[in-house]
Amino acid sequence: MKNMKERYTQFVQLVEDRLHNLVKDKEPKVLYEPFHYLITGGGKRIRPVLSMLACGAVSGKPELALDCGVAIEVMHNFTLAHDDIMDRSPMRRGRETVHVKWNDATAILTGDVMMGWGYRLLPNSTESSNSDKILASYTRALIDVCEGQAFDVEFNENQNTTVDDYFQMIELKTSRLLECSAEMGAYVGGASEEEVKALNLYAKYLGYAFQLQDDLLDIVADEAEFGKTVGLDIQEGKKTYMILYAKEHTLTHFDRELLDKFFAQNGLPKEYVNDMKYLLERTGAIESAEVQINSFFNKAKEELNKLNPSEYRDMLDWLIDSLHSRKK
Repeated sequence: MKNMKERYTQFVQLVEDRLHNLVKDKEPKVLYEPFHYLITGGGKRIRPVLSMLACGAVSGKPELALDCGVAIEVMHNFTLAHDDIMDRSPMRRGRETVHVKWNDATAILTGDVMMGWGYRLLPNSTESSNSDKILASYTRALIDVCEGQAFDVEFNENQNTTVDDYFQMIELKTSRLLECSAEMGAYVGGASEEEVKALNLYAKYLGYAFQLQDDLLDIVADEAEFGKTVGLDIQEGKKTYMILYAKEHTLTHFDRELLDKFFAQNGLPKEYVNDMKYLLERTGAIESAEVQINSFFNKAKEELNKLNPSEYRDMLDWLIDSLHSRKK
């Protein structure tokens, strides 16, 4: 287990080094300083590491997929820059957001140029025989993540959002970037279509489980371990899986009134967080989320069994266990 963690950390360091040097000292500074600020602001780096592990799992050299992984990380950070403007978020990962530290115009332009750099990082036809498939996967991810954000925006205005709507949104907004990471890595490694499909589904289920787990941790995590305030999703009015499940399985008049208030006010003050937590427990929403998380992680493991045994397949399996046991 220790060796797996050390290997994973080595891959993360490759990503950090590439991101740190990507646009360092480039001109004009008004554009590239916020670009550099954003992409070096931390994060788990699961997406770029997944690209390299997927490449290795199909007998490719993982380092060859580094730039594809960095491209998807650049895309992810592009979405953060624009999402923060839309949400008027003042902070991201403990630092001022780009639109606050600079201004809206700079944040918009920074996001725009990041997508150009994302495409620049992809291999051309002389570097990979699958360059056309890699390009198609990356473009699809860009379109889908924007569609996912549009659905997310609609959720804030729609009082009739369902659990099915939620899964449609997270498939586009969360899972698709992971799927793209795995697909591009597989293509760089020369994977068969069967291998690409297995890795795609692995990443899809991983994305579902990861997002559901984020929703759950916001309710049940130990605040000291979590590293941030528990119950923020309730205060911000986020229609998570558990909220939507509870809406469909309300047991008492009190529960209905509390949920109606949550939807009408688009969130509740901090003093209502414990009441909402007990509501989610009574309606079985928390238990259902736990069942779903376990199911999706198990489905991801099943997809890995379709790949040939290798140290990289083992690392992808370890990644599932590592994410499953996370506390923050």
